[in-house]
Amino acid sequence: MKQIAIIYFTNYPKGQSCACMGAMMRYTQQEKKTLWKGRQLVSGVNCRPESVYDDFLRTKLLYHKEGGTMFYHMVQSFPADEKVDPVVAHAAALKLAEWFQGREVLVCTHLDRDHIHSHFLINSVSFEDGKKLHISEPELAQLRQRNDQVCMEFGLPVFRSQEKKRVKSMSGAEYHTAVRGESWKFRLMNTIDECMRYARSREEFIALMRSEGYDVRWTDS
Repeated sequence: MKQIAIIYFTNYPKGQSCACMGAMMRYTQQEKKTLWKGRQLVSGVNCRPESVYDDFLRTKLLYHKEGGTMFYHMVQSFPADEKVDPVVAHAAALKLAEWFQGREVLVCTHLDRDHIHSHFLINSVSFEDGKKLHISEPELAQLRQRNDQVCMEFGLPVFRSQEKKRVKSMSGAEYHTAVRGESWKFRLMNTIDECMRYARSREEFIALMRSEGYDVRWTDS
């Protein structure tokens, strides 16, 4: 794999709920995933990590928009063979989060894999005007360009221009498969155990697994 940094969004085909949002917030803030040299790499933009669930919900209630898409889940990820300083990666993630103006954003940088990556949980409702977030293809392209700029500012790996078209079409699951390497079976077992501990329902388990780049089909049989 080339030396690149990518951003992608985790989809929730079964929809979202307040419970799903809360589970994702708890999961991404885990100390064992975010602790680096005595500092937890968890921050809130326009919100506080310790009250982020209430902050998100308060905004939704204020504008009577508690249904539909509750949050957007974006990941900024770096390749395993790149030496990325976790503190710098977290600072870059916070800078990128500013793109979502007027919204609460929880940013958690994870160190528990062989590649540094940051999770962004973005409130779908703006606290400034109550508008819901909708990201069009042109806006997504602008966001990826902004990601390139931020990475350059912080000395982090960025897209190479001739590779952008190929990389842009890569899904989160495909990227995770590429960076997991030969130890993917052991990582999968550990991830399942971890997600089961945090999930309170089948829907929450599937959502947590998707946040780690895995698709899940869970049937009654």
